[in-house]
Amino acid sequence: MFDTQKAWEKVSGMASRRPVRRILLWAMPIAAALIIGVFFSWRNTWTEYNAYDLAQAFTLKDGTHVTLAPGATLRYQPHKAPRQVEMTGKVHYAVARDEAHPFQVTAPAATVTVLGTVFQVSEDRVDVTEGRVRVDGHHGDGVFLTAGQSAWLQNGIPMLEETALPNPSAWATGVFRYDATPLDDVLKDLSAYYGVSLQVKGDSTGKSLTGEFSTESLDEILELVSLALDVEIDKQ
Repeated sequence: MFDTQKAWEKVSGMASRRPVRRILLWAMPIAAALIIGVFFSWRNTWTEYNAYDLAQAFTLKDGTHVTLAPGATLRYQPHKAPRQVEMTGKVHYAVARDEAHPFQVTAPAATVTVLGTVFQVSEDRVDVTEGRVRVDGHHGDGVFLTAGQSAWLQNGIPMLEETALPNPSAWATGVFRYDATPLDDVLKDLSAYYGVSLQVKGDSTGKSLTGEFSTESLDEILELVSLALDVEIDKQ
């Protein structure tokens, strides 16, 4: 016997399910588009660091340590390009080594590429403390620098510095290091860092210094140097 009640319940059930299926079919591509949009937004997010009145230190996603001088800025995309940064001002880098993924710094006047080393970049020069880096300007050929070498940018062309200061990154490390450095070069280095004029009273020929000193007190450094080398230093 044909049961009209059951037939009606069956038809009603099918009718009630059809709109749900249609909603799901429409909702799936919308949800997928939203997920893709969120993913690409997350992937392209920029992380920015700034130093205002004081130097500031940060650690990037790949383990690289950066120290920004006052007024410097640095930004990068940690989810998309964790080994590529853009900067202004002066920044000191201690780059985590990764031979498969070079670390690249884009500054206003140059691009610096390394695998893992310690160096400093400012708007018109590059100073290397450890390892080896490549410096490319906006014009001319790039140059390679090794530990103790510096380059400055002239009209967008990197030029090798003939005589580099022994401690260009003392502001970031808090330490002066000298290895058989002539005394005249030591005083030139300290004069540039502290903004004073330092001169040896008498003859400094043949006098050199080896040692490590904190940047906290110039007077203490001068006292130690005077005692070690038996000289008198005039500070103005």
